[in-house]
Amino acid sequence: MLPDLRSFAWPLLGFIILIAVIVVVTGGSVDNVRPFVSVAVAMLAIVALTALQKSDARVREGWHYLTPSAMEWFALIGSFAITALMLWVYHFVGSARADAATQMLILKCLIAAFAAGTGLVFFTSFACELRWNDRSIEQRRLLLGAKTLRFADIVAGGMNPLTQAVWVADADGTVIRFSPYANGAESLARMIFRPEDDDPTE
Repeated sequence: MLPDLRSFAWPLLGFIILIAVIVVVTGGSVDNVRPFVSVAVAMLAIVALTALQKSDARVREGWHYLTPSAMEWFALIGSFAITALMLWVYHFVGSARADAATQMLILKCLIAAFAAGTGLVFFTSFACELRWNDRSIEQRRLLLGAKTLRFADIVAGGMNPLTQAVWVADADGTVIRFSPYANGAESLARMIFRPEDDDPTE
């Protein structure tokens, strides 16, 4: 259920090989190589941030807690910074081109998209406390209250392909979602999706 470093490592290796081939064929032309280098650097950053994610949760008084990982901090700060930069350009820089109105409309859409992304990261990873013990999961969310789900009552689970959030639900319709990139997410996933235990006769 959780991200696999190999899913980033193999494409990264492919890009590095591609960059090497382009350098050889073009004689090292910077303009030809720059876009591929940018993609490779971005993928390397994702690999590095994923590697910093802690599989074990923080434990306090018998409860295990999910905490924001380096990737989530990077996503929050990076998205906020990009949104702020685009707002500054929109309000104080503008555009002198003939198609300035179109440019500003596109910029406005980008600001809305990045602001929504920043809000999503904040509310799912920072404005939400999720903890669990051997019996149940508890989630407290800003402005949305708290809910509890017993492991024994879980009847369904999976990953949202759009948000990448892992979700679990019981027969009554109670759903808890959490980020697979949080510190401790791997430990929680093992508790939820463990194989059919542990036969009591063993």
